[in-house]
Amino acid sequence: MKRGPRKGAATRTDFVANARSAWGRHLQDWVLVLAEEAARTTATAAAKKIGYSPAVVTHVLANAYPGDMGRVEGKVRGALMGATVGCPVLGDIRLDQCLDEQKKPFAGTSSIRSKLYHACRGGCPHSRLKRSDDDAE
Repeated sequence: MKRGPRKGAATRTDFVANARSAWGRHLQDWVLVLAEEAARTTATAAAKKIGYSPAVVTHVLANAYPGDMGRVEGKVRGALMGATVGCPVLGDIRLDQCLDEQKKPFAGTSSIRSKLYHACRGGCPHSRLKRSDDDAE
């Protein structure tokens, strides 16, 4: 009987080992959680949970992501680790939801959407957006 992977079968990626190798002693807790989620499910499923592509997950785990690593960290901490923030409009929400709300455009058709837009740009301590004096209340 021949041993080893079946012909044509995909090999399973060890995301945790890859992350440990790439990050070394600087491996952060949120990166490890992301690697564990990708190992438990798939990189595609982990990416979907945090709102990014599988390529971003792979690059983050390889410590080679050229984008906003802080935003990815926030999405992982919220979606996979349950981190919450106190939103001045919605109350306690997950950090990933906070980041998603910040990206949404102004919508005058919803009073909540309008309040969120202005709060995110008017000095909310959790906002990653530049404060706009025009938007401050």
